[in-house]
Amino acid sequence: MAMRRVILGDWELVALSDGCFRLDGGSMFGVIPKPLWERKKPADERNRIRLGLNALLAKAPHALVLLETGIGDKMSPREEDLNGIERDRGLMQALDEEGCAPSDIDFVILSHLHLDHCGWATREVDGRFQPSFPRARYVVQSREWDAATGPDTRSRASYDPRDFLVLEQKGLLAPVDGETEVLPGLRVVHTGGHTPGHQVTYMECGGSRCIFLGDLVPTRAHIKVHWHMAWDLFPLGLMETKRRVLAEAARRHDLLFFTHEDGGPFAYVEGEGEDLHLVPA
Repeated sequence: MAMRRVILGDWELVALSDGCFRLDGGSMFGVIPKPLWERKKPADERNRIRLGLNALLAKAPHALVLLETGIGDKMSPREEDLNGIERDRGLMQALDEEGCAPSDIDFVILSHLHLDHCGWATREVDGRFQPSFPRARYVVQSREWDAATGPDTRSRASYDPRDFLVLEQKGLLAPVDGETEVLPGLRVVHTGGHTPGHQVTYMECGGSRCIFLGDLVPTRAHIKVHWHMAWDLFPLGLMETKRRVLAEAARRHDLLFFTHEDGGPFAYVEGEGEDLHLVPA
């Protein structure tokens, strides 16, 4: 069984799942030929690969932080079929099983605002969408907010305004610019690459560190620096940032968290330069 819980100093990190979904394999690997990527991620009869919808609950001594909120429940039956949603229970049930009520969450950190990363940021109540976590501050890069509320033609379908517009209206949006400390030992760092305002999160306590990678490195198969998604708007910048982040993680023996891995979301990276490989957490 894949590891789902990690102790980081006096923090506890718990991997939560909103199920799995499927996307076209070619879109997930861009220019990488199918015979190469299919060794890592086999495709189904519709050329889709299975991807996880992983979130991370960080239990700090004086705060509860939720990183990502999955894909949510806003899709129509047709959209669920198109995206191959697989879910016995969703993120909200996983939080409940962890003994956390929505009102217990102090911060929600979103790597970006694509609909498969912030679906449960809001939910429908009496016909209107409301914040799912009514006490939380939702931490998003300002550049990402601008991109999501005024999307370009290519990106429009990746954003669902129902996921996030009400956060600003309710005064829960906490926009940040660049590297920002959210709590002692927890900081977000702007990376761009995938979207204009994509960010990763660093959690450090007791001399150990975990990096929540978001879509900078969505799955274990994307550990190769030049393996990236066709969805990435700025691929050259993404590859340079990815190279730097992973090289530092290998030197420091940082724990990595993969948002879209359908196996275990935690792993370590070892090696140098282009010769990087993952080892189990």
